[in-house]
Amino acid sequence: MATLTGQVERDSAFVIQCRVLYALILRDIKGRFGGRRLGFMWAVLEPCLFISLFVLMFQLIGRTSQAGIEVPLFFVTGITPFLMFRDLFGSIANETKVSSPLLMFPQVSKTDLIFASLIVNVLVSIAVFILLLTGCFAMGYTFIIDDPLRVLITLFLLVALGLGLGLVIGALTIRYEFVSSLSQALLGRPLFFTSGLFFTADILPPKVREIALYNPVLHGIESIRSAMFMSFESRYVDLTYVFFFAVALIAFGLMMLSFFDRQSR
Repeated sequence: MATLTGQVERDSAFVIQCRVLYALILRDIKGRFGGRRLGFMWAVLEPCLFISLFVLMFQLIGRTSQAGIEVPLFFVTGITPFLMFRDLFGSIANETKVSSPLLMFPQVSKTDLIFASLIVNVLVSIAVFILLLTGCFAMGYTFIIDDPLRVLITLFLLVALGLGLGLVIGALTIRYEFVSSLSQALLGRPLFFTSGLFFTADILPPKVREIALYNPVLHGIESIRSAMFMSFESRYVDLTYVFFFAVALIAFGLMMLSFFDRQSR
């Protein structure tokens, strides 16, 4: 009887937690898109603007393909996953460092807020990625995804990287406010221009490539393009490196978050 009662209580707690998470996801969606006139369309328009700009630049210099991939597809498979990573670590960092009034409720934890933000970011980013690929296909840029499983694995690793980096930045910002501004300077444009959005590792000079490959996001972008297109296969992708980099970030971020939270109480 006691065992049955305990099981019912555990099931009830699980249901409550699912409802809490669902409510937080709806809150996050409304907070991001409900107050904007463009709403969800901005999530599609931002990568479209970036992609259109760089496609135009490539057309002006007479380049219709890059590494055997048609230019629009090249940028879709680079810029969209990068924006997912960027938006994810920014949102996670914000949820980590901010003390939300929702934490006054015993059913809500900071982990719930982080997890809800992660789910919303990932779902929106994947939807945008599919929409842009569908748009390219409709415009006549035909392609067959060579290795769908590898695409999913790589996207998962980019999500893990974004989560880990967001936890680290958010946790450090709780104690050191300057970290937020410093991270924007270090992880903004420099990361944007060194993650393989506009180039492949093959075309870099050997010494520059050796340094660039310390960036795990570059491995992710190269892996997605290798998995998407039969005409391209990067010799420099190391997903094991990306995995351990992400795990280290997540572990360090959780450790720092726990440490600083205990100190602030």
